[in-house]
Amino acid sequence: MRRATVGKVNRRRPSAPAPTAIRRKLLRWYDLFRRDLPWRRRADDPYAQWVAEIMLQQTRVETVIAYYERFLRRFPTTQRLARADHESVLKHWEGLGYYRRIFHLHRAAQMVCDNGGVIPDNAAALRALPGVGEYTAAAIASIAFNQREAAVDGNVARVLSRLYGVTQDVRSPTGKSRIRDLARSLLPRQLPGDFNQAWMDLGSMICTPKSPRCDACPVRAYCVAAANGDPEFYPVRETARNQKPKAVSLVVAIFVYEGKMLVRRRERGGLWSGLWEFPTVELPIGGQPVRYVRRLANEKGVLISERPTKVAEVRHQLTHRSLRFHVYTSSAEPVPDKTTSHTRWVNVRGFERLAVSTAHRRIFAAARDEITTRAKC
Repeated sequence: MRRATVGKVNRRRPSAPAPTAIRRKLLRWYDLFRRDLPWRRRADDPYAQWVAEIMLQQTRVETVIAYYERFLRRFPTTQRLARADHESVLKHWEGLGYYRRIFHLHRAAQMVCDNGGVIPDNAAALRALPGVGEYTAAAIASIAFNQREAAVDGNVARVLSRLYGVTQDVRSPTGKSRIRDLARSLLPRQLPGDFNQAWMDLGSMICTPKSPRCDACPVRAYCVAAANGDPEFYPVRETARNQKPKAVSLVVAIFVYEGKMLVRRRERGGLWSGLWEFPTVELPIGGQPVRYVRRLANEKGVLISERPTKVAEVRHQLTHRSLRFHVYTSSAEPVPDKTTSHTRWVNVRGFERLAVSTAHRRIFAAARDEITTRAKC
């Protein structure tokens, strides 16, 4: 991303439009071209909007749709979600990632039900729920309750920065404040939910990060970036985000005993919160993987009498980390009176029923033949 140099360039600015003109043109465009999304068919259901907004945090719409529909079939109301076992809730989130979201959503549903079962109808009260930030609260309040709240996400920030030629870094306090003020100044008294969603659709469908379709934009006549022919200059970011993800090596130990595998449950909070996985430990630079397999055996209360066998290397990419798993298997047996909490022995069918991260699903698939062979011995 280019460094901001707007102050050194003579830039044209179109005539300042009346907010009413932008509102009218944007809402007219939205009526014609809005995306047909399942949660929009339930716009008056705050629970449906809540689930959708949590799923959409850091996840693309195309990915969310299938998960959303399956989740709503299984947990159609706040009450059903609040009463559900967390293992079942996790299973229906499996593969969507950012698992802290579902921990917060489940806890928040329980809090709502503990306080009468009615989802708050205003942004301030919504923000008191776990996992609900400023944007999510504004989106739910405006869409489900017709509250006049401006919902500003990355799409909206990009569109407004181009429309008004915002030269501040949109991630800085000054830039964020400028974008919020613009969003609030444009928000109509009627149909605030539709207006917020129109910005989102415009950013997703037309005013995209690269190669925006300015010729199809309903507010192009008022846009600073379009007038200067360089929309990709915006949003301004003073520092580029070109940092490479941190490379992390890990050792995975699949211990097999009488046809079953040892799995452990991750603690709640943090990466893959509450999901099941094979015993895993980070491998330091220069570390010998077999030594760490033996350490895991000792920590988990199992005895191995053979040298562990390396069966695969699995790479898995996260936003800020590049993971490389060294996968080992070994026949093992439990040491009496040394069982540890958050572990269990499961067969293949039992493993498939557990809520497991995508990374450990891939690890299991890579090692399945070796696991099957050991299970038959």
